[in-house]
Amino acid sequence: MVNKVWEYFLNDDYSFSVTVDKAGRKIGKLVDLNKNKVLADNLMQKVIPENLPNLLNVAKVIISAAWQDGKILQEEKDAFNYAFKNVAFTSEQRADIDREFKIPTPIAELIKNITSHDEQMLILETSILLVIADGEFHPKEKEFIDYLVKKFELDTEDFALLYRVLPDRAKKYFIKEKLHEGLNIKADEITVLNKFVPEIKVPELKHETVYRNLMINWRNRRTRYSKIKAY
Repeated sequence: MVNKVWEYFLNDDYSFSVTVDKAGRKIGKLVDLNKNKVLADNLMQKVIPENLPNLLNVAKVIISAAWQDGKILQEEKDAFNYAFKNVAFTSEQRADIDREFKIPTPIAELIKNITSHDEQMLILETSILLVIADGEFHPKEKEFIDYLVKKFELDTEDFALLYRVLPDRAKKYFIKEKLHEGLNIKADEITVLNKFVPEIKVPELKHETVYRNLMINWRNRRTRYSKIKAY
C-alpha cells in the first residue's frame, strides 16, 4: 500500500505528488494537467520541466570541459548518457546534446546562459573533477578552468567551500598545477582548510563517477553550495 504525503501544483500546469511505499522509499509523480499525461512516475530520478533548460546549459559546459584534451572517447559519452538517462529531456534537447559531443559550442557563448551562483559552483566543481578523471591534466584543461574562474567571479568563500567538497586527488592538483592561485586561496590557507576538511573517499575518479555526482549535486545544489564560513 502507498500513502500520499503531499501534492501541489506548479504554474497551474503541473501536478506533483510524493508518496511513500512500504519500504519507506519516496516516490514522486509529475502530471501535465493540460494534456492529462504522466510525465514521470519516479521524480526522484527526474528533473522538473522548468529546470530542464538550465540543466541543458550546464550539461553543454560540462561537455565543453570534456573536449579540452582534444577528444571525447565513446566510453566518456556513454558514461554521460547513462547519468542523464532518467532526465526528461525532449527529443530536441537530446539532439542538441548529441551535437555538442560532435561540435561543441564556444565556451564564451555558453557562459552567457550561466548566471546562477549554484550552477556556476556546480560547473566549476564538476569540470575540475572531469579534467583529471583520465589521470592527465592538459594545458588546455587548465586554461579552461582558469577561464571559468575568471568569468564566474566567485569570492574567496566560494573557493574555500569548493576546496572543502573536493576529494584529495583533486586537491593535489590545486598545489601541483597552482590552481589555488587562480582560485584566490593561499598556500597557508590551504593548510588551515585541511584541518577542517572531512575525509572524502572516492574509490576511483572515473567519468561515470563524475557524471553521476553531477546529477546528485544538481538536485542538491542549493544546499551544497550555500554560503558558509569555511574557516
